[in-house]
Amino acid sequence: MYCSTCGSSINDTLKYCKNCGVKLVKDDEKDDTPESILDNLLTALCFVALGGLGILVGLVAVLLDKSVTHEAVVIIAITYLVALFGICYMLLSQVPKLITAKLNKKSERGETIQPAQLYAENTAQLKEPREPVMSVTESTTRTLEKVAIERN
Repeated sequence: MYCSTCGSSINDTLKYCKNCGVKLVKDDEKDDTPESILDNLLTALCFVALGGLGILVGLVAVLLDKSVTHEAVVIIAITYLVALFGICYMLLSQVPKLITAKLNKKSERGETIQPAQLYAENTAQLKEPREPVMSVTESTTRTLEKVAIERN
């Protein structure tokens, strides 16, 4: 087999090309898969919703104990609920995208990147070896004399 990027010969057991470093097989063991992101998103949504409602109940109880007017408590509670549901809506709007990505990934699972096959008739052939290049020192006519070093 040959690498689809650089054309060097590769082994079937390699995950990366030794010459250019391109990934040869798809990796399913990552944390950024749609399944793990979806699980993390739904967990965060539950924590935000339950934690937010718990904080709201505690806030209302504290405000009513401090003898704040009921109108102010209702306005604070409505504002807090709008913010909480806005956060939950933003999290929930990402779920369809992740489900679509998860379904697309299941249909592609098991496919590996196939390295390109380079056949001998299509590849560039090396030129035949010629006579070796002459040495630089073979045809010199004179040798260099030693230079006298003057010392003080």
